[in-house]
Amino acid sequence: MSETPSWLQAGNEAPAPAPAASAPAPVGSINLEPSTGAAAATTEVDDKDLPSIILMMRLLNMGVAGAVIAISIVLLIGIPAISTFVLGIYAICGGLLICCLETQLKFLRVMIAVNFGFLFSSFWRFLFYLILASVCWSYNNLMGKILAACLAGVAVFNTYVLCRYPSYRKIRERIAEEEDKRIEARISKEVKKQAIKNMTGSGK
Repeated sequence: MSETPSWLQAGNEAPAPAPAASAPAPVGSINLEPSTGAAAATTEVDDKDLPSIILMMRLLNMGVAGAVIAISIVLLIGIPAISTFVLGIYAICGGLLICCLETQLKFLRVMIAVNFGFLFSSFWRFLFYLILASVCWSYNNLMGKILAACLAGVAVFNTYVLCRYPSYRKIRERIAEEEDKRIEARISKEVKKQAIKNMTGSGK
């Protein structure tokens, strides 16, 4: 009997598979997944904190705006020079604009968004607050200088919030819509009560 050829013997014995070289995991995917998760977690935490920060920001803005209006009216009552009078009128208008922005009334909110959209920009809002601060500083009295310093501080805080929280405007609009719904529900409830009273009174 002839010997089995060597190539046939080699074919019968299945060669042991070579150990597959473990493909190196993409460095980018390893680094990106944790960072993406961390970024998502940070964003979620930021969004949870943002409503309270927006409330604080609104109170500060309305506080300094009310102070600007009050001190400007007191200044105008004293009948100052014409230049100071014009600056006082400007400061009152600026304070009223800030108050209207922070009251979150629906019709005012839409009008301000259309005509005074610069208040939603971090740079332009900062510049607007500094202009109001310079007007208060020009009053040349102690209250004016204190209020100018307060306006500068609030301007820095506003700029920080607008830059730190990119979703500020979206969450602010959501809060405003929730407030609108609560106001509408309260008005509807009062209207229903009044209607029931009127029907009960007419029935008697």
